[in-house]
Amino acid sequence: MRSWLMRQPCTLRYGFGAEVHVEKAGWVDAGGAEIMAQLLASSTASRETIKAVAKVANWSEEKIVDKFVVKRQPTHETHKKGKFGEVLHAAVLEAFHRMVVATKRHRYNPAPGAPVHGIDLVALGAIEGTQCERIVYAETKLRTTRDGHALIRAHADLVRIDREGIPNSIGVEVELLRKSDPAMFKRLVSAALGPNKPQYRIGAIFEESQWSDSFLDALDQIHDPDDLDMVVDIVKIGSLHNLVLESYNRVGQVA
Repeated sequence: MRSWLMRQPCTLRYGFGAEVHVEKAGWVDAGGAEIMAQLLASSTASRETIKAVAKVANWSEEKIVDKFVVKRQPTHETHKKGKFGEVLHAAVLEAFHRMVVATKRHRYNPAPGAPVHGIDLVALGAIEGTQCERIVYAETKLRTTRDGHALIRAHADLVRIDREGIPNSIGVEVELLRKSDPAMFKRLVSAALGPNKPQYRIGAIFEESQWSDSFLDALDQIHDPDDLDMVVDIVKIGSLHNLVLESYNRVGQVA
């Protein structure tokens, strides 16, 4: 990720933090499509899973990749962009902000009988100068057209998460991790039930020509810094639409 994107100094001042990430060079030369194809493939099925299923089924790994990775990629353009944005935002948090992403596309019931709610990413972030961690909730918006309301909608989702209560919102994830990843289970529970307030992040992944700092101005008008500790991760890519298409085309080659 660091071979393709770089963190850019940000002088914007709002009631929330802002981090800007841009391409070092054209995404073709920098290998952006290969990087994203690998991330899309591994988020669908790990290399270890592919090998294990191939062994049990007595199939070739190529056949497993086709059935368990390539054919499980979204086909609708909106869904493709949604998954791509979540995977890219998770990679940015890990590569540039030393976070550990516990889960992607997190879904939960806020109360018995209530509709299922969701958040794109749940991560753990270190608190500077301490050994403590806190939960980070992130909502991602990927746009290849000018959409000044995308960040407003993401902010509303984060406010909802905050209102519904932290232990409630990670209950399902805790149960899933208890057996599959005991170490992550302990970290998530400690962060959720500890004294540290969560951080909320918006991933604004935009075609560079369609981004405007006025989107942040509008967000600042509705954000209460005493309500949410929030950071906006801005990722500006020159040919984002092409990058999404090319990355999905290469998933089967890199899995």
